[in-house]
Amino acid sequence: MENRFQRIFLTLLISAVLSFSVFSQAKAEQFSSSLQVNESLFASTSQGAGEVDVDVDRRTVIEDVLDNENFELGVQFGILSIEDFESNPWLSVHFAYHITEFFYAKARYAKSEGGQTSFEKLVNVPPLLTDEERELSYYGLNIGYNLMPGEVFLGRDFALNSLFSIELGGGTTEFAGDEKFTVNLSANYRVYLTDWLTWDIGMSDYIFDTNITGENKTSHNLNFTTGFAYYF
Repeated sequence: MENRFQRIFLTLLISAVLSFSVFSQAKAEQFSSSLQVNESLFASTSQGAGEVDVDVDRRTVIEDVLDNENFELGVQFGILSIEDFESNPWLSVHFAYHITEFFYAKARYAKSEGGQTSFEKLVNVPPLLTDEERELSYYGLNIGYNLMPGEVFLGRDFALNSLFSIELGGGTTEFAGDEKFTVNLSANYRVYLTDWLTWDIGMSDYIFDTNITGENKTSHNLNFTTGFAYYF
């Protein structure tokens, strides 16, 4: 009896093993077939993608080339606010040498004129300064640094090169019958109208010590200008 059960168990075990083997082989053949189909599809897609004709409209870009002249001659006009002596017209000329692409040296000569103080306007007293003493002149030397080159767009298809720079320097201010050492801080914005002509916009602070009104102090004299410069 026991031998009969053993034979039945072995027969069932062998049948199960054979069935599992056949099932596994069928699954393997199905997976292999599916893999071959996917590879064929991928190859077909890749081949088709490689044959896509992309029509690109290429444009010719012409860069605006600036001349490499190192010398600059300019004239500026604007307003100088002389501390305690009103705001008055300002006229200056400058000559610059561009040492490198970023650094330049600039010599400037300028003239303006001081007005009346508030004290002179409110109180009937003799003028603090004569007409000759109210004349102001400045000459000095600055070192400049070109900080942010860029472009100004005037419409969709038209642009001009531009440049922002800062300057630090010193010189002498002749005012109220005296010569005063002056520190100059400036910021300039230039737009290149052509490769040899620029339109300049500037703001400066001329700092010097004074005691004209009877008080020793450091005066800040703000200057706003615009003008043109010629490169050669």
